[in-house]
Amino acid sequence: MARKFDFHTDAGHGWLKVHVQDLADIALTVADFTPYSYRAGAWLYLEEDVDAGTFISQWEAKRGEFSCRQVDDGYNSWIRNLDRLPAGASFDDITF
Repeated sequence: MARKFDFHTDAGHGWLKVHVQDLADIALTVADFTPYSYRAGAWLYLEEDVDAGTFISQWEAKRGEFSCRQVDDGYNSWIRNLDRLPAGASFDDITF
């Protein structure tokens, strides 16, 4: 059975919710993503244009099937208020 991830959307954008351990499990780090994605503790919200695709491609190559469930956050998602990922960050640079 495929692991199911949440894909949050609002009126203008979308973000894939992944745990930092999911990244480590497929040989990615926070530095592989743009500062257009967000974080909340050990959870990352990968923006849909580039970062979510990077994660999904790697997940499918390493783990196989990928699936997600849609989460509608209304007109303006709370995710927009989270801290952005720093450019070129690593797991060691982010405190949880």
